[in-house]
Amino acid sequence: MSTMAKETSAVGTKLFPETTWEGIFEPVAQAFRMNDEEKAMLHDSPIARLLAATPFLARCEDAERTACVHLGAYFLSIREPKPFFNARPDESGTVFDRLRLLADFKGGDARVIDKGLCLLALNMVCDYQRDVEEDRAKGKYNPVGAGAWDYKEIVADLEYRIMTVDCPEMDKIASITEIPMIWWSGPGYES
Repeated sequence: MSTMAKETSAVGTKLFPETTWEGIFEPVAQAFRMNDEEKAMLHDSPIARLLAATPFLARCEDAERTACVHLGAYFLSIREPKPFFNARPDESGTVFDRLRLLADFKGGDARVIDKGLCLLALNMVCDYQRDVEEDRAKGKYNPVGAGAWDYKEIVADLEYRIMTVDCPEMDKIASITEIPMIWWSGPGYES
């Protein structure tokens, strides 16, 4: 369990309070030498918060380290090394193949971890759906556009899995209704 302080409220203890988010985000942002504009943008990213929060919300061992590593991998995927993270045909088996670098957890509640990963997957597949024509024009591989993934089937499965797990704190970070409309990279980053 985390050694960072927990905030309490009238409804109880939060597993991922703002102080924990700040304590992880700030040093990772410094390590990536983010400017103030980039820092402000990514600080408010539901994707970044969800990645950092999931190990805490699932009560994983080494939650801080896991959150830091997942946040670092995410930041790499949207910055200069982004081409290394682009989709490839050999990763088109399942939507979770694309998330394998963000799916390493030590212990924890498997259902909460699954919900977090399903929210990320839902965001990603919706992002691919939005980008089908643009990616086709650029000659960029897109598993939805290539027909490797059945968009409607995947979305239905992910939504079902998300809705079957009760985790109100996660829902406040990235709700099932908001997550499909959020850009993976966040505003200011090219897709």
